[in-house]
Amino acid sequence: MPSESLVLSAMMTATATQVYNTLFARVNSKGVLADATVIRVAPDAKKIIIMPVSAFTVSGSQTMREIHEEGGMVKLEAAVADTFGITIDNYVSLTNDAFENAADIVGGITYTPDEELYYLSQDNDENDIAIPSGDLTNLSGHQIRLICQYPVFKEGRNGNMKFLGTAVTMLINNAFQQTNITKDNLDNFYNIFTANSDTDWTSAQYKEEKSYLKDMLDQNLTPAEALVPEGEWTDDSHFKVSDKFKESVQTMLKDTAPSAVEK
Repeated sequence: MPSESLVLSAMMTATATQVYNTLFARVNSKGVLADATVIRVAPDAKKIIIMPVSAFTVSGSQTMREIHEEGGMVKLEAAVADTFGITIDNYVSLTNDAFENAADIVGGITYTPDEELYYLSQDNDENDIAIPSGDLTNLSGHQIRLICQYPVFKEGRNGNMKFLGTAVTMLINNAFQQTNITKDNLDNFYNIFTANSDTDWTSAQYKEEKSYLKDMLDQNLTPAEALVPEGEWTDDSHFKVSDKFKESVQTMLKDTAPSAVEK
């Protein structure tokens, strides 16, 4: 006969809300990794953590861009997981159009740079960037994407990485301020992200995560927070993540871990 403690344990079986870590990697039309972002959806903590990843982040003896070039998304996922000490549940490669279209659905972002952002494209005027310091500017998905990759920041590619974290955080929080529009477009977002994508994110996995996202959208949250990597740029093309930042990642994982709730 089972002991009382075993019976109580069975009756009070705890189930944990899922936490989802998805790696979104923007890959340009030439198949080159432009940048990446790990997005952690933590329903119990009511948070969505945004961790931008520079394509020039070093893992072992190679950069993420080099790793992606040799091994695609599978190798990139493994390198990001190993470098930052975080389990990646799914990976998705994004085209430039996918990134821009998703950003435009939520209206882009309103951004005020603390330095002048200026770059003249060799392609066409539509790709020029000219934003004065302190100027409140509405940025479309196309403009956000250009600022993520153009050499417009005084601190170089570190500035691009920081901006990516800021932009994605603002986009997600904007989405949460437009609850009905976002709910109506969740399937659309998934289809945009996974079209022409190298991904292991199945529709069944998406539907499970969707249920948690819809619950979060009903709670009037501003859930997105950026966790921007810190470390050393040994040159303009190599960024080494600091041990201190890796510790910050472990703290974040602990703070946003799912809570056990009664079944």
